[in-house]
Amino acid sequence: MFKRIDHLGIATRDIAAAIEVLEKTGPIVLGAEEQVPAFGVKAVMVAVGDGVPVELVEPLGEDSGVAKFIDKRGEGLHHIAYRVADIDAALATCVEQGFRLIDAKPRHGYAGSRVAFVHPKDFLGVLTELVERDAGADEPPYDPA
Repeated sequence: MFKRIDHLGIATRDIAAAIEVLEKTGPIVLGAEEQVPAFGVKAVMVAVGDGVPVELVEPLGEDSGVAKFIDKRGEGLHHIAYRVADIDAALATCVEQGFRLIDAKPRHGYAGSRVAFVHPKDFLGVLTELVERDAGADEPPYDPA
């Protein structure tokens, strides 16, 4: 079902400050910053070398899930996203395997992707995102432009 790790999501209070930290590690490539209203966040994808991209997510308001996460746990690793070829089929397989879904149907994610989340209590204690990307829009930093 999983093709590869698509990205690691990091919750931050301030995307600009987080980018400054990542820039200290060497050259990075930034995708465009985008608001993702379905999740109440703004996000930017960062390609670091030829490794797994990092998605920085900053809450747009205090009622977003990311804001609540930061209030409870502080900034840091928020989710691991896995690439799937067919998100509808992947969600059906998750249900068949007994995983609880946060999203029964895909929602709009960063750069036109279709995404859905699996409950962390059913997946190794980690919030897990399933990501389907269109061909041609599937290489980091997944720029929405």
